[in-house]
Amino acid sequence: AMAVDLAIHIIVAIVVGVLTLIGCAVFMIQYQHPDDRNAAWLPKLIVLLGLFLACAVTLLLPFDASLAQSCEDDPSCTVTAGMAQTWYTTFILIGVFSFVLIPLAYFWYETDDEESMGQRICTTICWSSINLCVFVVFLMGLYFTVGYVELPVKVMQPYATGNITASSGFFPPTSKPPLWEDVAAAVPYDAIQQIRTSLVIYVLALLSFIGWMLMTIFGGIGMVALPMDLIAAFVNRPVAIDVKQWAERKLKLKNECQRLLADGKTKQEELKAKPNRWKERRFVNEFKKRVLDLEDEMEVLNLCYKKNAINPLVPWLQLFGGLFCWVITISWWFQLLFEIFLQGLAGPYLSDVFTKLSAAFPLFGIVAYGIFAFYILVCVIKGSIKFAGRFFLISIHPLKLNGTMMNSFLFNIGIILICSVSCTQLCTTAFRQFVHSSAISQIFVTQIQYLKFFSYFYSMDVPVFYSLLFAVSFLQLIWSCLCTFVCAKKQADNLNDMLRETRRERV
Repeated sequence: AMAVDLAIHIIVAIVVGVLTLIGCAVFMIQYQHPDDRNAAWLPKLIVLLGLFLACAVTLLLPFDASLAQSCEDDPSCTVTAGMAQTWYTTFILIGVFSFVLIPLAYFWYETDDEESMGQRICTTICWSSINLCVFVVFLMGLYFTVGYVELPVKVMQPYATGNITASSGFFPPTSKPPLWEDVAAAVPYDAIQQIRTSLVIYVLALLSFIGWMLMTIFGGIGMVALPMDLIAAFVNRPVAIDVKQWAERKLKLKNECQRLLADGKTKQEELKAKPNRWKERRFVNEFKKRVLDLEDEMEVLNLCYKKNAINPLVPWLQLFGGLFCWVITISWWFQLLFEIFLQGLAGPYLSDVFTKLSAAFPLFGIVAYGIFAFYILVCVIKGSIKFAGRFFLISIHPLKLNGTMMNSFLFNIGIILICSVSCTQLCTTAFRQFVHSSAISQIFVTQIQYLKFFSYFYSMDVPVFYSLLFAVSFLQLIWSCLCTFVCAKKQADNLNDMLRETRRERV
């Protein structure tokens, strides 16, 4: 029976892997910019492999859980040990992609084509080395100072200390076993067993920590912004307009462009007089956001003017997608509330659903779990775009259909890869009943959760990261509701102004 289960799992893994790779390739082809269609082949290869790796590590967890459940009744099963090595290899590849390959491709793509080949290579290696050195120094500094696992243990000493041999510290074979009265009278006490962890485990812990820092902010924003924006896209769906309306709106956009150019020239003169790299970077990011907004408005305006160019199904799909995303977001909130904050007192909730689907057929459980896991990664990308467009601390890199440059692809794939590690830990903790005997559960629960320094953030007694994820989500919800009411009031005021203007023209 075990051989049959293993064969089924291997077939499912091959099928899912091939479909995932094809899906990643189609996604990249559909979203790439026309200028990159026959260029930037090396960044394209790194984007494709990086996206596939992020999907693979996300889907590896239900595969691991299903294999572990198949081995529960077989003590001689060695699949769990093999899966542990698979996890280690996957996480090492994520570290290599995130801090070596993707920075190399990104900085190479950003270099000026007019420079010589030698200058481009030197610039790329210089910036990539700085990025890698910062990570390595931070990793080694933490590993050699606090690179220990602090396991809580119970200590019981029923033997008298006089029976222990001084040379070995153990009881000699000739010593008499302790009496039951001594065992019953022994009082256990709590202690901490400190063990030096391996460097691979610490790399995994650091990747997860960085991913959590990004996921709590970007993911928390995206869990609310994604469904809200999809529903807003339906509410503000494009409608057909005549030539007069098109000309008036186009004139307004032209005035906005001229105002934007004037602001750019004014700011450029100010920065020349008083150079400030921080203000310059923020202004460049803000300027780029305003340009992207104008491009989107112009694209929608042309779509409204062209006859038969508006697909009536798209807005309804956006409405359905928004409602579906709200269901997933609320389900995630309840799952975290039940499993993390209430410590499973209210029941396993989604874990039971995944377990029953996997028992029926492994692919069903993988698909159900994948919807919730990939949703977090999509929310992270949505949140990063929202964060960049609101605070201008980082450059905005939106993913647009037929309009995404390779540097934006690389930036977003880097975020997805790093957050895929923390997303795996999130799912391991949130769906603990589903993955209770898996290899990744043993890695996160028995080692990383008790690492010195990291234990303050991963402790279930005070779930810091999970609390931050909740807090950011609800702050974004409050902000979105306020913005919705303000925008509705502005639209109502604009409508009243238009009605007054119409009445004046009639008079």
